[in-house]
Amino acid sequence: MTNEISTFFWNANANNCIAILNYEFQSVTKVVNDSYGNDASPSCAFNIDGIDYKLFFPSDYKDDYSQYALFDSTDYMNEIPLGEFITIADVLNYFKQINVI
Repeated sequence: MTNEISTFFWNANANNCIAILNYEFQSVTKVVNDSYGNDASPSCAFNIDGIDYKLFFPSDYKDDYSQYALFDSTDYMNEIPLGEFITIADVLNYFKQINVI
């Protein structure tokens, strides 16, 4: 039962965050859920001005994966994030600062 609750929580978290991102990016890009079924950290993907982005959602709130991690296509291969953020609002502020939204 605990695994079912955890799965529900992360799926709900991912779906809510993707809905927020799609609302904010509505004229810029379409955000899609690209999480793997067995992945402990849900993620989404989107493309802005020819750059592919991947955003991993927090998988736990205690250790290494406790923040949102944003990668572009080159950073993802090197495992160096463009940024790590505490909230989804911080992710949106990052894109506002670089004049995407």
